[in-house]
Amino acid sequence: MSTIMITVGNLAENGAESLERYAQGVIPLLEQAGVKILGRYQGIEALVGEHPFDLVAVMEFPSLEAMKQFLASDAYGAMIPDRERAFKYLRTFACNTL
Repeated sequence: MSTIMITVGNLAENGAESLERYAQGVIPLLEQAGVKILGRYQGIEALVGEHPFDLVAVMEFPSLEAMKQFLASDAYGAMIPDRERAFKYLRTFACNTL
């Protein structure tokens, strides 16, 4: 059963270049892993709560195990320093359909 990954985040003040490097490195890895990118979005206005997220990404992985393997892979691990420099706040979680 496929599993949805949702990532929300706010960029660090000088994180744009790191975000670009992160995206350029991670998107091909996602494609190689059979992940379907359902959408990448820029928050524009908070309607409930105080602040919108700068970035929201929604992806479909083949399974929860595939998601965990992807995140634990050496190839993805090499991208973590750029991810850490790109975001001041970042949360990623797995979801199933209700």
